Amino acid sequence: MQVQDIEKILGLQGIRIINITHEKKESELKTTTVTIKIEPLDKMQQCPCCKSTDITRNGIPGYKEIKHLDIAMSRCILLAARQRYKCKACGAAPTCEYEFVKGKERYTKAFKDYIYRISIGSTIQHGAEIAETPYSTAERFFKETVLRVAPKTIAAAQTQARQSEKLILGIDDFAIRKGHNYNTGIHDLRGENLIGIVEGRTLDDLRAYMKKTPSLSLLEPYAIIMDLAKSYHSFVAEFFPGAIRVADRFHVNGYILEALNEVRRRVSIGLPPLMKPVLKRNKHLLNKRGDSLDLGQRQQLKRLLACSTELKAIYDFKEQLIDWYDLSFDYESAKNGFRSWLKKGHELKIPEVTTSLKTFVNWQDEIINYHRCRFTNGIVEGRNAKIKSLQRRRFFLHNRIFYEDLIFIECNREIAHIEFNRPSA
Repeated sequence: MQVQDIEKILGLQGIRIINITHEKKESELKTTTVTIKIEPLDKMQQCPCCKSTDITRNGIPGYKEIKHLDIAMSRCILLAARQRYKCKACGAAPTCEYEFVKGKERYTKAFKDYIYRISIGSTIQHGAEIAETPYSTAERFFKETVLRVAPKTIAAAQTQARQSEKLILGIDDFAIRKGHNYNTGIHDLRGENLIGIVEGRTLDDLRAYMKKTPSLSLLEPYAIIMDLAKSYHSFVAEFFPGAIRVADRFHVNGYILEALNEVRRRVSIGLPPLMKPVLKRNKHLLNKRGDSLDLGQRQQLKRLLACSTELKAIYDFKEQLIDWYDLSFDYESAKNGFRSWLKKGHELKIPEVTTSLKTFVNWQDEIINYHRCRFTNGIVEGRNAKIKSLQRRRFFLHNRIFYEDLIFIECNREIAHIEFNRPSA
């Protein structure tokens, strides 16, 4: 193999290879270590202080070890010449520099990037073990890269949202500590990007965030998808008055499913002892869409609904809501269909249904608006699951800035990958 081919494999420029040696150590994970002795191609470099080329070599060069990417499952160590110079113009005495390593560091830039790539979807501990690097060193390299990539990722995601035609936003909260601390994510549903993280979920928290992030207040969304939290709707009415407010379908369905399960629990009290556990064990069949069940599940569901006329009535009522979502062909027909559905619900005279319908009546405009903009927060719920997994891997991340940066990278992987590979200015 030619020397220039070895340089291409290493991915290094501006060097000359002096020799290559290898050593075997059976006790280590990577049994072979390849040591490559190098020196700079340009033996007379510029002075880094005054940029003068009037310099002279000073003394005999020493060598320092620099860890590089593995070659063919073997550890790669670069023995880089450390030639000292003397600048005649300013009197400085610098040593030779290499593009692939920063200053006096003992790891190449490519190796530091490798630590980031193997740790971003896993843990730093895992990345340190694979790279055979001390944990503290791997953590430092990982954080350096995250703090470099995250601001560019955020800026690119927000720019893409501003340039989007008929921008659709999704707003939903996710827990830091369930029942105690929450954050709110602001998402570009059409571009599938996370563009903002609010510390908290109250109206005051949202207002404070918009003052701190004026770039988001310049957005002109066509519609915003959210649950039925009053703070979110008040926030949208205040900062994006022209946007269509849409109640998320998943959360709306949750209210009727909650009523269905309350009826199931009440009905099970009066059932024979052998039937009670059967109803409880198969409660998931009641929550599923009827058209998604196989033949065996439909037969089992039929047996469950035979236990109570009220249970069958509310199950059919739930299925009618699904049909309303799927089969309404325009906004006007959806409005009439929803009012008809509400009327049928009141006629059932089931206490749990009557209670849940108060929510549907109060938010009927936002619910019907789904048929003006058929988007849901399904993408947002998927990202919330990613964030939950990230928090478990990183032990909740007490550093707030680093915590948010990691979330932005995790939820905007495509943009983060582009910004990671983009050369620094």
